[in-house]
Amino acid sequence: MNNFEYSNPTRLVFGKGEESRIGELMRARVPAMSPVLVVYGGGSAKESGLLERISESLKAADLVPIELGGVTPNPQLSFVQKGILLAREHRVKAILAVGGGSVIDASKAIAIGVPYVGDVWDFFTKKITPTEALPVAAVLTLPAAGSEQSIRIVISNGDRKLGAGSPLVRPFVSVIDPELFFTLPEKQIRAGVIDMMSHIMERYFTQTKNTDFVDSQAESAMKTIMKNGLKLKKNPKDYDAWCQIGLAGSFAHNGYYGLGQVEDWASHGMEHELSAWDTTITHGEGLAVVVPAWMKYVWHANPKRFVQFARNVMGVKGEGTDEEIIRKGIKAFRRFLKKMGAPKNLKELGAEKADPKELAKKAVEIPGKLGNFLPLYEKDIVKIYKLMR
Repeated sequence: MNNFEYSNPTRLVFGKGEESRIGELMRARVPAMSPVLVVYGGGSAKESGLLERISESLKAADLVPIELGGVTPNPQLSFVQKGILLAREHRVKAILAVGGGSVIDASKAIAIGVPYVGDVWDFFTKKITPTEALPVAAVLTLPAAGSEQSIRIVISNGDRKLGAGSPLVRPFVSVIDPELFFTLPEKQIRAGVIDMMSHIMERYFTQTKNTDFVDSQAESAMKTIMKNGLKLKKNPKDYDAWCQIGLAGSFAHNGYYGLGQVEDWASHGMEHELSAWDTTITHGEGLAVVVPAWMKYVWHANPKRFVQFARNVMGVKGEGTDEEIIRKGIKAFRRFLKKMGAPKNLKELGAEKADPKELAKKAVEIPGKLGNFLPLYEKDIVKIYKLMR
């Protein structure tokens, strides 16, 4: 295990109706009479009455809500730039995201863009480290990305989809009310479950040795996600299952499962190119196609780790060579994805016309390579995209 430092200052407020406290929770950080930019996605936040409840809570706490809706899946730079201008115009003192990962990521990008004199896209292309940001809070309406506790941001700009990160944008308070998830459609449930599972996998598949404590936590979390994800497919109003999924998804991406080890992130890099190529592709569904292909290509770099996954997570029993056990484990993971209703290849994803060479070229354009479990270069990534067909 490697040396590490870990600090997670996000105040997590969990349970029924807790979003009604968002005003008082934000006042712990934001002065009275401060304008707060409330960022949200589509019309459901208004139609459900959630925005009204949040606005009332902010006003009761002597805060001034300024609403900005219209965040799309795979949030666009143009929206972020619009939010930066609006925030500057109203001299907002904090950003409140009401939504899922896309809304929270857009809010984080606005938060670092407001005090920055240049183009906020610099943080993604030039990897500039932010030196200041507006405080960010969140009310989660879609458990998936874990952005409500993470330091990460992913933003799209045309056909580019890039990530950045800074402790400055980790939300200082996040509210998770599982009842807010009851109306989510099956596709979003499926995509969210797969996304949070993959966040753990990007850390679990490591070459770092002697990570037993974190491994056992990660294995338990992945099994919990699969078990309760299947429950939600049958009953999307299962409150207890949503509690498990909401909590697992939030911790999946807050750094806990990567303590003391080198993380991978190749699968996310490859999926980002797919959902940048076609912004209607849901990130979690893209990962359902990418991750098994990645597994098939890289397992030989550390068979012991993949045997451990097959045995401890996917429940593979019996004797066999390492390769036989590993293939059974990948097959069992594919069966889970099928049960969730996920696409199994690029054709089912709607991306059969995507050019593997072009995708691979863009994937390594800035970082030069993807991943650490097995470093992947352009030629490797082309082969993995071809395995997805």
